[in-house]
Amino acid sequence: MLNKVSILFQSDLSMTDCVEEFFRTAVKRWDLEDDRIDWIALSLREAVNNAIIHGNSNLFEKKVEVVMEANEKNIVFKIWDEGRGFDINSLPDPTTEENLLRPHGRGIFLISKFVDGVKFICRETGFGIELKVNLSK
Repeated sequence: MLNKVSILFQSDLSMTDCVEEFFRTAVKRWDLEDDRIDWIALSLREAVNNAIIHGNSNLFEKKVEVVMEANEKNIVFKIWDEGRGFDINSLPDPTTEENLLRPHGRGIFLISKFVDGVKFICRETGFGIELKVNLSK
């Protein structure tokens, strides 16, 4: 059985809390450890914040859409913004010595460590990131 929910909102960082709270409520139906839920929530927060700050340049009139699709095996989140996207290969490595003390630049790195799959997707109306969580872990 496939469950799908979509949330569309203005680029407002306060909405990150709402998205996380929705996720924490929805995920109660699966038997996930609390630590894993926390890591997934952190990844989701990072992706939503990146969509607002970087994708939509903090412009309130631009929208972010979060789509959550779940079945008995996986949860897939797609976070869409109205931006042009970026080249993943141009991101500096946050683990190198010269980047360790930088205050920014770890979001994508952290996301990739805390979920089971990450994809970047361009579409005509914006850019997206897909986070995949395997429920059988």
